[in-house]
Amino acid sequence: MFIEYGLLHALVILLKIHFFGVLPTVAILAAGFWALAKVLDKCGYQFTVGQDLVFFFSSGHESANCVGYIEMEKVKAKTLKHECFYKKAILNVRKLRQVPVTFLGVQLWKDVTPEVALEQFRIIDNKFESDDDVIKHCNEWAKTNISMDKPQWELQFKEDHTETTSLLFLKCHHSFTDGVGIITLFALLNDDSLCPKMMPKFKEFSYLQAFMLIAFTPISLICQAAVVWFHKVEESSRMLHTPTGRLSDEAVYSKTKTFNFKDVRKCYKQFDNTTFNNYVMGVLSKSLHSWFHKNGVEPPQELVMSCPVSMKTLPKSVSDIDLNNYTSSVTMEFPVCESLSESIKITRERFSRFAKFHHLIPTVYFQKLFKYIPRKIGSLLYNSFVKEIDFLLTNVNGPREPIYLCNKQILSITPFLSTFSSLSLVVVCFSYNQKVSFQIIADKQLQMDPADLKEFLETYFDSRVIKLKNEHI
Repeated sequence: MFIEYGLLHALVILLKIHFFGVLPTVAILAAGFWALAKVLDKCGYQFTVGQDLVFFFSSGHESANCVGYIEMEKVKAKTLKHECFYKKAILNVRKLRQVPVTFLGVQLWKDVTPEVALEQFRIIDNKFESDDDVIKHCNEWAKTNISMDKPQWELQFKEDHTETTSLLFLKCHHSFTDGVGIITLFALLNDDSLCPKMMPKFKEFSYLQAFMLIAFTPISLICQAAVVWFHKVEESSRMLHTPTGRLSDEAVYSKTKTFNFKDVRKCYKQFDNTTFNNYVMGVLSKSLHSWFHKNGVEPPQELVMSCPVSMKTLPKSVSDIDLNNYTSSVTMEFPVCESLSESIKITRERFSRFAKFHHLIPTVYFQKLFKYIPRKIGSLLYNSFVKEIDFLLTNVNGPREPIYLCNKQILSITPFLSTFSSLSLVVVCFSYNQKVSFQIIADKQLQMDPADLKEFLETYFDSRVIKLKNEHI
């Protein structure tokens, strides 16, 4: 059915272009989709947008679940579930009460009742003796796909984790939202006095600015794709993939110890014009170099890395929250260096080349075009690009001050992303409330042990900190 619809869709577009020309066809399609979206909205349906189309309807075929957990001050389960999450979140945020459907090959979100959505919040009584037990629970939970007739999120809550703390586990399909979306949602589920105050205003683009960004989109996409096209693949880089190049049915999660951000800041300030992001990339570069050596493999000079960048603006209230995943990315050749200073220098220059507004926005625009592209073609374009990427690094800068959920302070946040398509290794650097840690997500059949990478990350971060402390800086 998808093939028939895709061919028919393509034929209709070609006929329109033949009879009306390119620009009128584009205008007709845009106007038609806009009008149809308005009608569907009145009937309780919405078009998928952004990365919904990139990730979504592979559910059931491969897992693309992101999981994570929050440790917070103890709160009653009934209070969190009904008074906070149901009344403040589910009733105000539409996407929390939507399920995915397909009609004539078109992917849509369909509204369900708030009561159906509330079923995704479950209270558990598991016993967790250590952080390793908690991470193991996340790993096992992530293996199960969320039913496609349910909202694409699940919450598990353990009220009595310790005498003073509770645990909240979150699982959602990666198309459902991104890290900024979910953290913002939680931060606004409080009394007004505990909600974040400083929400930046987003200035809308002028028509001229929007036109220029749209016009630059093909150029930007070609520049990013050229990184992959002209990258010289070294045989040793395949060690970061599974033997077959395809993902298995299981990923392995691990987490480093937690570092004090103030100590880490003293480390990267030793290097000229170096930000925390530059320092993270430098330490990862050095860690990868040691990882290859430990496995008896000559490290490749360069790998291809993709770095997600959230393009979401912050809302002023819960009702203004947009959970849709509008994530752009920077794709670059990533050096594998023994020297920390050299790796920082190279990654700083390469990352800054693409981490610019006129490169990041076109990627988001391109995602929106997926609704006009037959699914098979869109999937082919996406997967053919992703298969050349060796690993994903995401540096999530969470709030620097404590945030609250249901009027209780969140003590720590630990996110795990998913492996997807043919991407077998994901490294997350997450900072919250002056604390920093790495999370590593690797396919079980990855050809090098991710526990070794974790050890090197801890060693190189920590050795710099110890050196500074010994020098009384």
